[in-house]
This record gives sequence, structure tokens and C-alpha cells, in this order.
Amino acid sequence: MKIKGFLFFILCLLLNGFLFAQESLTGLYYNYQAAQHAKNIRNHKTTFIYYEPITLPFVDDFSNYRGFPDTALWIGNQAFVNDNFAINPPTIGVVTLDALNSQGAVYEHASVSPFSADTLLSKPVRLDSIFYPLPRALEISDSLYFSFFYQPGGGEGQAWEGLGNAPEAKDSLILEFGYQTGNKALLYYITQELYLADSVDVGDTIWSPCDPTMFIVADRFYYAGETIEMPCDSVVGMETIWEKVWATQGMTLSAFKNLYGTYFRQVMIPITERKYLNKGFQFRFRNIASLEYQASSPSWASNVDQWNIDYVRLNRSRTSGDTIIDDVAIVNYPESILNNYTAMPWSHFATNQKGFLRSGFSLKLTNLYNVVKNTTYDQRITDVVGNVIGSLSGGSYNISPFYVSGYQDYAPHAKPSLANITFPTTSNDSLEIFVYHVFREAGMGDNNPKNDTAVYKQCFFNYFAYDDGVPESGYVVTSSVYPYETSLAVRFSMAHQDTLRAVRMYVNRALQDANKMNFTLTVWNDNNGQPGSVIYSEPVQQSYSPEIYGLQQFYLQNPVAVVGTIYIGYQLTGRNFLNIGFDQNNNASSQVFWRTNADWNNSFIVGSPIIRAVVGADFDYTSIKSSQIAQDISSSIRVFPNPAKHTISIVGESQMEEDCQVEIFSTSGQCVLKDKTTQNIDVSALIQGFYLLKITDGQGHCDWAKFVISK
Repeated sequence: MKIKGFLFFILCLLLNGFLFAQESLTGLYYNYQAAQHAKNIRNHKTTFIYYEPITLPFVDDFSNYRGFPDTALWIGNQAFVNDNFAINPPTIGVVTLDALNSQGAVYEHASVSPFSADTLLSKPVRLDSIFYPLPRALEISDSLYFSFFYQPGGGEGQAWEGLGNAPEAKDSLILEFGYQTGNKALLYYITQELYLADSVDVGDTIWSPCDPTMFIVADRFYYAGETIEMPCDSVVGMETIWEKVWATQGMTLSAFKNLYGTYFRQVMIPITERKYLNKGFQFRFRNIASLEYQASSPSWASNVDQWNIDYVRLNRSRTSGDTIIDDVAIVNYPESILNNYTAMPWSHFATNQKGFLRSGFSLKLTNLYNVVKNTTYDQRITDVVGNVIGSLSGGSYNISPFYVSGYQDYAPHAKPSLANITFPTTSNDSLEIFVYHVFREAGMGDNNPKNDTAVYKQCFFNYFAYDDGVPESGYVVTSSVYPYETSLAVRFSMAHQDTLRAVRMYVNRALQDANKMNFTLTVWNDNNGQPGSVIYSEPVQQSYSPEIYGLQQFYLQNPVAVVGTIYIGYQLTGRNFLNIGFDQNNNASSQVFWRTNADWNNSFIVGSPIIRAVVGADFDYTSIKSSQIAQDISSSIRVFPNPAKHTISIVGESQMEEDCQVEIFSTSGQCVLKDKTTQNIDVSALIQGFYLLKITDGQGHCDWAKFVISK
């Protein structure tokens, strides 16, 4: 999955007469440092997998879900459906291809030379027949067309204002069509993580923990405590012949706009060869990427070369001119209802509710059709159980076609006020509400209602945040001047006296663990709008979150009373730099300060380092060390299905235990669900994201498994 971006540049500043002091953006990298070269595999288990073909039409605009591609239409989890990486897509939501695999790690075969990266693979599609209104065979004369929109990543504007990383000319995006031969073929190997209790030398044999007949030969030295992906089963499916039908080379978005005059270009491809009129027709997008780093700086080997794809359509009775879509839609993800933070504690918000609320929103609304549409806008705000606590109607208004007039400019639709909200009366220390923006064609609505609604979940929990949790790039403070001391501080304002309990950060996991270092977690008081004296400091050793994109939890050994304005961040001595996840969609640069000497500098890079202040009453948290996770996850349990939507089951030895306790933890380390069954566990109330499952048997033995909820 992919929610990481890359932006690489060095900003040489002359500040206070001091050369080479700088703040920079880097790429993101996550790597298990595990090889999976399966060699000399013999007499292993085999699984046959079959995907039931779907029928025409095939349509996905990636608007009503996030995370992995919809399993009803797609196979595999390499591409990432998101709201974060695209600039002005046709409708809200795109799917992004980049240099990260399905675990969020840079591909192990990645290099500075072009390499095959992500694949977005469709399920088989019945192009041999149609079944409505009457069953019959499809013919070339049925005029089948495949179409999609695409955009190179990287955003636009100055380097410090971009969004991800643009593919270079040697990179490319490829579309291939495939048809089944009727034969069976090896598709891939099922693997399982193995925790290495001892070091392994080059050339040593490592036996599979799940099949004693399977092994690999180590192609590098492994340290004790590392994990390695081991082959377990081979998966066989129907053989497919693939042929390239379209490709484009990489370029910047600015060059793309100059060439095509648009942010997203639509491609139309006719299906004119009879071999594709196959009951197992498939299509796939692939991207060729190349890393951008020097051998002396492995931490810059990061996620690169994004491509954004939207509105994929395959159907009959189309023509080359069938480029107009009968659809009105929301284009951008809505904003938080807060005017400064994306999240804050309820007790602080409650002191001045109106003062913390934004006055209104900015929405991009589009009409993709070629005639004027009469549309309506409505805003609905609900509590967690669906009770309406606020509503607003923008009435009806005509919207011209996008290609004529661009986005809707009618203020009650495009610039709506925030509805008056009657917040629930609660003695709880947290609250969450949902803000629905609904823009649709008046009357019966349009042909694709999925992109007419955008929902923002507003959290009032125990932390302050400026970010949305999605790091599009990495942020570093570097110095080339001895003694190489760097500091980063983010400003937070307390509405009442409170207790700082913890700090949450997204620390990018760099190549060769170059970013895993000791640093000093620091809290400063305020000195005329800048960090002042240190009021708390604590040396910490990183322990990466077991979940992809999970924030690290640094719990203060001695919680500190805080009041007014404080600054939270780190101090670091040495030539290394700390690479912090950076959200480029929420700009908190005015709250960010850095220094490499005695003087603090206010950041000018658009975005927000992912650093959060956790305050409030003492709470029971679960601290899980990464080494223990690695060991325990190599056990014999798995979660099925994965990704899940409504229910999960646990398969493996531990499910045989009658006396067991199942616990599910969020990426923030909080227990969100407990159960005493291993079958049909109801997870429908959990939001989309990554989770860690812990099962404890009657003897106190624990097993762990990772899984994803994708809705």
C-alpha cells in the first residue's frame, strides 16, 4: 500500500551569517531488510487459485474507499487508493503507483537503474459474452473501448510546495492487456515472516518454518533479530499472455500540463483484436521506477516516481469520442472543522468551541458532462451513532461543464459555511463526529453517486495534531558545520493547564536503518513566539511501530505539567539527521521551528511534520517492542480475510485453544476490541486502517498477527 511520497532537494540558506544550516524534505523509506530469493524449492504444497470473471461494464473512479484496491474489481495490494497524492483529479480519490511494495517497503530489487515496481491488476472480465438484455457472444463490431485518466506525480510549484515525486524520463507507466490460454501456470509464492534468533552468513541455508522441504540460501549477512520472508506454498492459476498496448515516459506535472493542457489526461484504447474477446480478459498497469540517491547516503533511497490513475472504464458501444462522462462530483477531500488543528482534545475544545471552529470550507465541485446540470449541496453532521447534530443546505444551482467553466464557483456550494453544530453533552474525555458533504445532481441524481459524498471524521481525543497522518515526504534538519547540532520544535497551545503524557511521531525508517538513532525528546516553553528554555528532555531510542505508517509512541518517564504555549520536538548531536514524516496537505509551517546553532528559524516549507502532543489523564497504554513483534509474528496464526471488511477469523494452532483472549490494537497502541472467540470476530465498527491482533491462550502464550480493514 502507498501513502508515502518523495521530495528531494537541498536548500542552502544564509541565515544569521551562518552557511549550510538548513531544513530539507527527503523521501520516505520502509524496508524489512529481508531477502526472499527462493532457490532449490522441492516437493512443496500447491494451491490453485481461481478468480470468478466479472461482467461489463467495468468502472472504478476510486471515490468511495481508501487503502487497497477494491477486491470486487482488482487483484493484489501493491497500488494505493488515496486522497493525498493527486492534483485536481477528475473526481475525489485516485489510485497511485510508486516504488513501494504491498508492505509499504521499497522493493528489494529497486536500484538507481529502472526496475519494475507496482502493478494494478484487474480481475478477469467476460469479454466473450454479454448477458443483458439477452445472452450472446461479443463481437469486434460491439465497439469495445478501454479508457482511463492519468497524471505524473510530484505536484507543481516550488520544490517546497510539491506533492510527492515526479517520474523521470527513464521511468514509465505501462498498460498491458492479457488473455487466458486455458493452461495453468505458477503465479507466486505464499510467504511467511521468520524471526532470526541467530545471525546468518552469506551462503547459509535457511529452512522454511511452514514447509520443511523448502529453503533459501542467504545472499547477504543477517543479524540476529532481523526477519526474513520465507516461501511456504506455491500458488497456481490460469496462464495469461500479456501484451503492451500503451506506455508513456515520466515527466514533471508542469511539463505534462504544457504538453497536454490538463492536469489529468484521458486515454482511449479500442479493443480490435479477437484474441481479447476472452472470458478471462484482464488488464494491468505497471510502472517502471528508479531510485534517486548516492551510495554514501542510503537514507535518501526512498519512495519515488508516483503515477496517479483515475476513472477506469471498460464497456461496449463506445466510440473514440466517448470521452465525456455523465457525472457531477466532489474533487477534493474536505477539511477539518477546526481552524488550526486537525485534531485536539475534547476538554481543550470545550473551553471555546466557537473560537476553535473554522467558519467554512473550500470545495472543488465538477461537472464532467457536456451540458449544464442543476445540482444541490447539503452538509450533514452526525455523532458516532448517526444522530444529526448539524445541517446546512446550499440550495440548488446550475453548474456548467468543467471543460467550459472549470470548477463550480457558486459560494453556497463551493464555499459553504460550517453548519451550526449542537455538540453532545458528555462527561467523556473524547468525542468523534462525522461531517458529510453531499453534492449531487438535483432530482434523481447522476449515474455515479459514489463520488457525490465526501466524509471527514473529526476526532476529539487526547492529542493535538496539525497533520492528517499521511506522510507524503520526509522532513529533516541538517547541518554541515561542527558540532553538527540540530533541533526541531513544533508549537502547541494549551487552552487550559494539562499534563503532557506522551509524544507521537512518524519517524521514517530509512535504508539500512540509517534513521534509527538515539535522540533527545525535548519540550520547551515559550519565549516571545519561539522556543525558550527546556522544561523537559529525555534521551530515547526508537522502536518502530509494528504497523505500516504507525506512529511511534514516546511515553514520558516523568509526565510534565504544561500550560499556555509549549514546543515539542527533538535535539540531536552528530552528523546524522532525523527524518520525520511530513504531511504536505496540511500547512502548519508557521508552527514549526528549527535550528543548527543558538538561533531558531521559522520553517517556510509548506506542510507539517508529523509530531503530536498527547495530554490529559493517565491512561493504560500497550507498549510493544519491535523485536518482540518480529518474534511473535513469526508464529503460526493468520487473520482471514486480509484485508477484511466486516468479520475476521483466526487460522492456525492458537484457534484450537478454547480458553483464549483476542485483543486488537490500533496503530496508536490502543486496544480497540476484545473478544473470546477466534471465529467470525465482528470488526465492522473499526475504521479503515492497519491493526495488530494479539491472541493469548490459557497458559499465557501470546501470538500476534497483522491485518488491514479496507472498506
